[in-house]
Amino acid sequence: MRRELSGICGVQQVEFSEMRSSAPAISGRYPGGDVVGTFLICCALLAFEISTVRTINFTIGPSYIFIAIALAMMGLTAAGSLLSTVDLNALKVRRERLLSVLCLAIALLIMFSHVLTADEKSLFNERIRSVGLDDGQAGLIDFLVIQMPYSALYVGAFLTLPYFLFGALLSYLFATTKVERYAVLYGADLFGAAFGCVLVVLLMEWTAYSMSVTAPAILAAIAAAAYSWRESRLFAGASLCAAVALSLFSQHGWYQARIEPASDPNYLVRDYTYSTERREIWSGWNSFTRVGAVERADAPGEGAVLSLANGEGMAFLFPNDPDRAEPLSHAAARPALLTGPAENALVIFAGVGSDLMTLREHGVPNVTGVELNRRLVEAGLALEDYDLAGFLEQDGVTLHIDEARSYLEGDQEKYDLVLVSWSGASVVYHVGALGGTTQHVFTYEGLSAVLDHLAVGGRAVIMQMNKIDGLMALRHYMEERGLPDADRAAIVLFRDKGKNAWDKPWDDNPLLIKLDGWSDADIAAIRERADAGGEFRFAYAPGQGSHPSYEVYERILTAQDPEAELARISAESGRDFGYATDDKPFYLDHFDPRRYLTAGFWRGDVETFADPSDLFHYMRTMIVLAICFTAFALAILPLLVTSRARVSKQRASVFLVYFMLLGAGFMFVEIALIQQYSILLPNPGQSIAVVLCGVILSTGMGSLLSNATFARGFGFRACGVLVGAYSLAVMALSPVLIDAALGAAPFVKIALILAVIAPGGFLMGHLFPQGIALAGREDKSLTPWAWAINGAMSASVAGVAPLVAQVTGFSALYLIGAILYLTVAVLPLRRAADMIAQPA
Repeated sequence: MRRELSGICGVQQVEFSEMRSSAPAISGRYPGGDVVGTFLICCALLAFEISTVRTINFTIGPSYIFIAIALAMMGLTAAGSLLSTVDLNALKVRRERLLSVLCLAIALLIMFSHVLTADEKSLFNERIRSVGLDDGQAGLIDFLVIQMPYSALYVGAFLTLPYFLFGALLSYLFATTKVERYAVLYGADLFGAAFGCVLVVLLMEWTAYSMSVTAPAILAAIAAAAYSWRESRLFAGASLCAAVALSLFSQHGWYQARIEPASDPNYLVRDYTYSTERREIWSGWNSFTRVGAVERADAPGEGAVLSLANGEGMAFLFPNDPDRAEPLSHAAARPALLTGPAENALVIFAGVGSDLMTLREHGVPNVTGVELNRRLVEAGLALEDYDLAGFLEQDGVTLHIDEARSYLEGDQEKYDLVLVSWSGASVVYHVGALGGTTQHVFTYEGLSAVLDHLAVGGRAVIMQMNKIDGLMALRHYMEERGLPDADRAAIVLFRDKGKNAWDKPWDDNPLLIKLDGWSDADIAAIRERADAGGEFRFAYAPGQGSHPSYEVYERILTAQDPEAELARISAESGRDFGYATDDKPFYLDHFDPRRYLTAGFWRGDVETFADPSDLFHYMRTMIVLAICFTAFALAILPLLVTSRARVSKQRASVFLVYFMLLGAGFMFVEIALIQQYSILLPNPGQSIAVVLCGVILSTGMGSLLSNATFARGFGFRACGVLVGAYSLAVMALSPVLIDAALGAAPFVKIALILAVIAPGGFLMGHLFPQGIALAGREDKSLTPWAWAINGAMSASVAGVAPLVAQVTGFSALYLIGAILYLTVAVLPLRRAADMIAQPA
């Protein structure tokens, strides 16, 4: 999620003295209404975008959200491009009435798009059920790799409609406003967007789904009233009545059922063959996902699965029964039980307590759990028959709602046992794309924090990640701390019937770590317990050699040069192994980027693909390139087809390059900030509310003050240089700042985030309003064109940046942004003193 409309932040340096008297007479007799209306409609736009991302995540899955959002942004680009070919000031319409009508039309299209999305989800469920019944999980994986992009294209196509009207409204608004007011109006745009970020996150966390997705339409209706208030009180009153009606309508049962995407209980719990009848007994949403509680229809009360979205994460809920005939034995905790007794234990990804309950019932007196998703725990507590509250009230049982990395950095306790449980793995994990909200636990820094919490003789059990990556991280950790005998610090188990392939993005092969080294007695005890359970076998154990299918584990642990050995294993398998880092946290991505350099990849030669993830990367890359090409075509179309009387095509080309640099540079820096600093916050919702809001708010402040600062001699070149320097400074300092703040109090983290973001946002906020004002003075048709270029760059970079980050890390995005802004600063353009947009 990101603030696409805030994309172009810069100004141009051109000779402008000849244009001072050439601006057309522009309507603006009620400028206050324009400011309030712009604030509200941009608030609606960001609220719509953020709430839509959550809906798309549940409808088609997280891997292809970009496609739908990028297509939607194409609507904004198309509107600006089209309207730049029209003399908007010559239209014989009442300006305020047209703006109001556009707002009301946007409100209707927002509702219409959510209804269509719900319909697509119902059809998607039917297709999944059919494929699952016929072909099982393997067929479903193949189906989703192909079907998800098409569903994303379909959803994106009808999301284009409200975005087109958003683009038309903003293009018309700025084209018919005096250029001296651009900075104020753009500031209202950004302040509205920032408010929309916070408002929609609060609504998604604390209100029903129907209200949270209807709120943008309500805001659009209120914006219609603001635009028309001075021109027609009757029309404004009718718009306010429409807003009230939408608010009431969102509480109606029929409407709620019609607008909310339906779930498939079997798909939620990964029963892809539909072998058992399931029913959903509870559901709820928060700001980043949906939670559904599912039971077997023939065994109510015996156990529930709490599913995140479509099974991207799952937690198991069992009854709190002190009189249970046999101690609970949840699958994720069983490997931990093999390692022997413990006085205290920590469970990462504790869910709703099944691992805690298992350890407790097997004799661990003190168990502590950490779970990110508050709504998940609330769901467990709401199912009173399971008595989760009673279990959590027991002495020695603690469950913290927190982001795991933040908790680890602030916790000083040492543990006999640390279990990193399952974080969820649906079929989309097989394409290697999803890290989600848990990825920073599986980076080198995250695994180091886990191991740092082990007491002397303590054990860590890592369930989900590729164990080649895990063993490489272990070797690095031990070498970094001067610990000997890495080959004796690890045991790897496997199940004959589990997901046990060592070369996949993740596996179910438990990794048991003891930094002091597993003794022969320890290994014998684990083998005895494993044999008694009949579930696990040794893939690798110190002094025991390795199973023939898992010799790679021993190769990594015993190699004199582990990096060279890892390179050989990667070459043999066609995968790109190696532990993730906080800067490059894609722990599920093992796509070898060198494949981008092969002809077979670009031909789409399926026979050369080593894994389904290769096909996914191919499809995603092709879609990103197609979107970039389409965006660029829409951006340059006015340059090719329009005969400009006042601006030559050479001059227009300068504006094109200029705004493209600004738009792309802003997006690269913004995405890097959002991705890197989100680790400091407890959940993705707060990341949106704090990081994204901070970026937009500081940019808005820069816009509002840009008239004054430019009037005092602050220039475009100086601003571009400062933004470039800021990007390089943040790239260098962010790792240190984030590491220092991880264990700090929440208000300290928020203060740090805002302090880092504010200077860059303030500087970038100067550039677009001043630049668009200069373009508008030279030729009013350039104003909507600038918005088109902005939308084009937003859609393009939103797709390109993740591909770049997966190869180089997020820090490289700062470097790219810095280069783009420094290029803006050295463009051969001059600024005359009379070019500055004077305060209104």
